[in-house]
Amino acid sequence: MSVPMLAGLRNVKVPVTDLRIALDWYVRVLGFRPTIEFPDADGVVRGVHGELPGLGDVLALREDPAAARGLGAFAIANFAVADRSALEAWVSHLDGLDVPHNPIVDTPRLSVLVFANPDGQEIHLYTPLRD
Repeated sequence: MSVPMLAGLRNVKVPVTDLRIALDWYVRVLGFRPTIEFPDADGVVRGVHGELPGLGDVLALREDPAAARGLGAFAIANFAVADRSALEAWVSHLDGLDVPHNPIVDTPRLSVLVFANPDGQEIHLYTPLRD
């Protein structure tokens, strides 16, 4: 039995402890542009969906403190960048925003930069695999 084909990625949904803090961080650090808000039955907005530059309408943030805490430092998202110089540009960007990050790690196959969102979940930026 063959598996039916998927047509693409709709979104990555990230649980956050505080939507306002997370939204500010994702806007400042990743250039997130919210396009839809999701109010709960009580009218309070506890979720947003929006665009990341270069990727399109692919990120959702959802206030769910228990889930966010449960992830700990788990790497919730791994993004591709063009090359090592793009990672160096990210280091400058993060430094300018006072966002802590690890040094770029170079391996024989790729390079990676790691930093964390306000809830401590890791975000990895990778260069393409090298032959």
